[in-house]
Amino acid sequence: MSLRFPRLAIAAMLCVLASPAALAGDLITSVKGKQVELFDTPDDAKPGRKVDVTGLPWAIKEEKNAFFKVNVGGKDGWVDSMQVMVPRSAKSDCAPRIGMHQGRVPDNNAATPGAAMTRCP
Repeated sequence: MSLRFPRLAIAAMLCVLASPAALAGDLITSVKGKQVELFDTPDDAKPGRKVDVTGLPWAIKEEKNAFFKVNVGGKDGWVDSMQVMVPRSAKSDCAPRIGMHQGRVPDNNAATPGAAMTRCP
């Protein structure tokens, strides 16, 4: 058996485990509405409580099941990620390409599936 599979499995597991930590620095900057439902657990099986949207931005403490754990009004709770806005930055480290007229062509990876820092055209 090749050593390639275990290496890929370990790499995939590390990426999955690192994902929630990456969100710890993100902020919720806006909410869809003047109130948001705050849940005690990261699911909507039980109704949450409506709270007024104050004190934005909210720091995301944790992410689980498409819910974000935040502190609102001094109390921790979970908000549905579909009800809030979290701006994320994206950049590419790909070198600019030379176009037909020997000019610089802007690097537009917005429509390139799989575009990432480690994958340049």
